[in-house]
Amino acid sequence: MKSRGIVRCLGLWVGIFGLSGGCSPDTDYAARVPAGYDVSYANLVEDGTKEGRLVIWSTTDRKVMRDLLSAFERAYPGITTDYHDLSARDVRDRFLDEEKAGRGNPDLLLSSSMDMQIKLVNDGYAQSYDSPEKGNLPDWANWKNQAWGVTAEPVVMVYNKALLSPERVPRNHMDFVRLLEQRDTELQGRIATYDPASSSVGYLCLSQDNATSGHVWQMAHGLGANRARFFSTSEEVIKDVSSGRSVIGYNVLGSYALDEAARNPELGVVFPADYTLVMSRIAMIPTTSGHPNAARLFLDFLLSAKGQVLLTRHAMPSVRSDVERPMELRGTTAPMRAIRVGPELLIAQDKLTRNRFMKQWNREIEAGAASSKQIGPTG
Repeated sequence: MKSRGIVRCLGLWVGIFGLSGGCSPDTDYAARVPAGYDVSYANLVEDGTKEGRLVIWSTTDRKVMRDLLSAFERAYPGITTDYHDLSARDVRDRFLDEEKAGRGNPDLLLSSSMDMQIKLVNDGYAQSYDSPEKGNLPDWANWKNQAWGVTAEPVVMVYNKALLSPERVPRNHMDFVRLLEQRDTELQGRIATYDPASSSVGYLCLSQDNATSGHVWQMAHGLGANRARFFSTSEEVIKDVSSGRSVIGYNVLGSYALDEAARNPELGVVFPADYTLVMSRIAMIPTTSGHPNAARLFLDFLLSAKGQVLLTRHAMPSVRSDVERPMELRGTTAPMRAIRVGPELLIAQDKLTRNRFMKQWNREIEAGAASSKQIGPTG
């Protein structure tokens, strides 16, 4: 951030008429500068406070963000947050619609659809901001000072402990494929996962699986053979397994899985031992933000140790190395494979690539379903 040479509100101000007095609590901007930040940050605090409002469109549940939003408003009492919880596709589509119409847009986008966010950044919709917290983040979590990874969430499997014995629980991706190939009658219609056609996160995870393991088409065939159930969100998959409607769920966000497991001891969580994908929710500040300074304050707060700790309380692991992982993750030894925040994600947004992927996915699902009818279930 460029320093303006002075901090506009000091603890003591001497007026041109020799009058003096302290700033009021509402305008003591220097006092609200986080520890370790340059004193010139008070200028950003002042500008953000004068803007008075912050509009956020996010894919993260409001209940998960509630503590962080409240803490931010306490840190900057002059700013009111207006938080909208939307699907990833709605975040992108509504944003582009507003851009096209020239109407007011949100001040910050926070989405679990990494590839969609990167596409918006690549297309010039994000402004640059050199956050003071940048040095506390891994290299993979920032692209061009425009796309910021704010979490490091493992992609996991979940299962119902009452319905799947310990020896049958898959411990890696190939184990899951083998489980599908058994075509157990108890699993017919009781395997849940993302629908990549309706879920951008589901599509991203599958495309990463395909690039890493090469077992995706074999798995898709098995999902079809077992009449798998497909959902648009992690929460729906987890709920289906937690309730006992499904036995096992594949490729869900670990934050939601661990949160539910804390409430329901019958829900088991598996971190695949061959590799565990780690995805990040990406924050960006649009070029058309009406309250850009408030957005910068929020981004810094979100990336700060204090903000990250508040996220870990909802089983959302920190992107920072100096913030302890949620207790549920501390014993995990599975190798973590972070999905880099950067242009590599544009491949997933290429229409030709996506259409080719979905065509083969649907072909394997249909072939699996057809083979199941011909052979019939076993077990």
